[in-house]
Amino acid sequence: MITLKRLNQCTLDEAVRGYNRGFEGYFFDQSKTADSLAHKLGKEELSPVHSLVAFHGQEPIGIVLNGIWNRKGKRIAWNGGTGVAPEYRRQGVGQRLMEETLQIYREQGVDMAALVAIKENSKAISLYERMGFQVVGHSIFLESQEWPDSRSTKENLPYRGEHGIPQDVYRLPFWNEPIWDVQWNTIENREALLIRDEQELVIGYALYRRIYGDNGELSTVLLFDAGAHPERTDADEIIQYALEGVYASCDAENASYHRLTVNLPVSNHRVISALERAAFTKMAEQVFMTLEI
Repeated sequence: MITLKRLNQCTLDEAVRGYNRGFEGYFFDQSKTADSLAHKLGKEELSPVHSLVAFHGQEPIGIVLNGIWNRKGKRIAWNGGTGVAPEYRRQGVGQRLMEETLQIYREQGVDMAALVAIKENSKAISLYERMGFQVVGHSIFLESQEWPDSRSTKENLPYRGEHGIPQDVYRLPFWNEPIWDVQWNTIENREALLIRDEQELVIGYALYRRIYGDNGELSTVLLFDAGAHPERTDADEIIQYALEGVYASCDAENASYHRLTVNLPVSNHRVISALERAAFTKMAEQVFMTLEI
């Protein structure tokens, strides 16, 4: 018989087993240890009280991780991952997890529920749609192990870069808040690069994060977004300058690191084109789905 328990009612080993079994054979390796699962819950503000583990008898066979946050006067629920063990898929376990999850959301006074799914994961998307979720946007993950040297071009442009914080970008009149903004508060150590023109006006930006390995060396740079003032006729050059500014500063630390975009909106054609010209390749696409409750 299939039963559901709140994650806080399970042992940590049961939660790890449910997570690893649930994401077995997933598009990317999602395996977790007790330490890394605990870290994920804390870092992403996911609640053991509002998360569920599915059992067949005494065996954990699936999981759904939920976080419930207050964002700009609204109660927002975030599904941080739903997984079911391969041999139990297409048997209604995922639907039971989602039905119980939505009941938790209602009990907690949630206004809107949100989640992301790999674009190719049609079965999961179909389940979420049956639960009432709608696709409201698409994002792309691009990656590369290098960035072309373009210092001579960069030096001839009438711009300058200035290190800042994400809030500097959020205050810009041309900042377009991404639809998945509900998740932003859970992203650690974000940085901003502001691009100024000769009049010292901010005309572009990039939002990113550096990740360091256990050896203290730079291992990954995550690019979340970049943009330019929409009225600028040189928007492409501004975006190129911003991207080069991010990667040039990181190259000074260690040129051998992974360059990866995270949830970059597919509608951001200028940035995607600039990255593709720099030999970035697509790793995955995701859909962003929401449900008004």
